[in-house]
Amino acid sequence: MFAVVTFTDISEQKKAEQSLRDANVQLEHRAEEIDRELALASRVQQSLAPQALQWGRVGVETYYMPVRTIGGDFGLVVPHGEMHLDLLVCDVSGHGISSALLANRIYTETVALLRQGAEPGELLRTLNRFVIEEIGTSGFMFTMAAARLDRASRRLIYAAGGHPPGLLISSSGEVRQLESCSTVLGALDNAVPQVASEEFELSAGDRLMLYTDGLTEVWNRQGEMLDVEGLEKIVRRAAALPLPAMRQAIIQDDTSYSAGPVHDDISLVLAEVR
Repeated sequence: MFAVVTFTDISEQKKAEQSLRDANVQLEHRAEEIDRELALASRVQQSLAPQALQWGRVGVETYYMPVRTIGGDFGLVVPHGEMHLDLLVCDVSGHGISSALLANRIYTETVALLRQGAEPGELLRTLNRFVIEEIGTSGFMFTMAAARLDRASRRLIYAAGGHPPGLLISSSGEVRQLESCSTVLGALDNAVPQVASEEFELSAGDRLMLYTDGLTEVWNRQGEMLDVEGLEKIVRRAAALPLPAMRQAIIQDDTSYSAGPVHDDISLVLAEVR
């Protein structure tokens, strides 16, 4: 009869286990801190969302949905007394925190320029130069569509850089695409030509729709992208509805087309001359 007794020193193992527990606690605390910071950033980001407005006989409806907690889209609906109304949407390349920070910086500069009275074409030219000279991030780009509506004459000035075409909807339901005169912004010195804007005369019942490509870059189960033409069909179907209902119908039909979750931020500004 005999017995074998083995003794193993596990003090190092216990130390490693304790270190792992301590590290997990620190990670949990850091994760909670990040969640709080993202929640705050999300509230700040919501302040960049375009706001609905009634400006004299012009009604404006808006929609904003970031694909993540924070995103790179922003929009503006800015009245300037009784003179004119500025409408704008912007899409910064990428997603997440870096895009949100860049969008915030461009937003601040845009607001300052609009307060100084910059018209849409000059706005794009100045922002393009500002981003190249002051931010200068390699590979960073943004697109923008901007419009100014004169209250007295109903004259619309429109300019866009690398952005999906704005849609001008007549009172009879006809849809006209407003193409960009400029290329994507933030990368090329000559992205904005000397003549960068177009002018249109609006009539009672006409509507203008500005949006980001989160509305057009959605795919169905057959792998077909909605694109601008598909969005235009949705807009035509909804054109006879009151403005708030039209906005809701566009979002619902766009969401129904998609076979999966949204992959890009969405901003929408829809205005009507009444």
